[in-house]
Amino acid sequence: MTIELFSLLITGLGLGLLHALDADHVMAVSALSNRKPSLKRTLKFSANWAIGHGSVLIVLGLLFFGLGIALPETIQKLAESSVGVLLIALGLACFWQFHKEKIVLDKHTHDHTHGSIEHTHLHVTDHVKGHVKTEEQQADSPEQVKEAHTPVMVGVLHGLAGSAPALAIIPAMMQTSLLESIGYLVLFSAGVLFSMVAFGLAFGLVQKKLQEKSVRIFNWSRKLIASSAVGIGFYWLAQAV
Repeated sequence: MTIELFSLLITGLGLGLLHALDADHVMAVSALSNRKPSLKRTLKFSANWAIGHGSVLIVLGLLFFGLGIALPETIQKLAESSVGVLLIALGLACFWQFHKEKIVLDKHTHDHTHGSIEHTHLHVTDHVKGHVKTEEQQADSPEQVKEAHTPVMVGVLHGLAGSAPALAIIPAMMQTSLLESIGYLVLFSAGVLFSMVAFGLAFGLVQKKLQEKSVRIFNWSRKLIASSAVGIGFYWLAQAV
């Protein structure tokens, strides 16, 4: 391996580590995890998002370097706009989830009111869990299948949009070898995967600690994430126009 090739591959890995932490990427994964927070789900969403993101870049690289087919600019522009719409939708979906949770909690409070005495229960999260199926029970349900595929498709959309194709493919265009170019893309995608999973781990742990310390602060943090997703979505749409 030449020094030039080694430098290119290391550059790909480093750019991937940084690229994963773009605001729209982080916000999309945060919003996906924010609907039903848990460390396991956050890590799964982070990894699946990175797999979708990396897969589309490698496919684009194979098409470009193997067949000479470039991604049309119109598709990239459409993907950029779609990212904005997606972030807005994810944020609004979070607020809808909060509304459903409130209905469950309100019903719980009503069911435990006797005469003029209303009982207050501290273990709210345990009661809410009683109203939904466990992850094992939902494993083969359509909702679980959709949940597993959604982060992958979001990652694919992010891979098509914005600076991702240029950031990953332009340095590789200096190489004449298809194998070397794909190697760059693989390392770039590996950097994205590592960085996003690390973010998911940190994000999941912070949410877990907040939930243990103060349910009120935890709920406000979830609303802040949802609002930020909507705000960044509108900003992204404005930039894409």
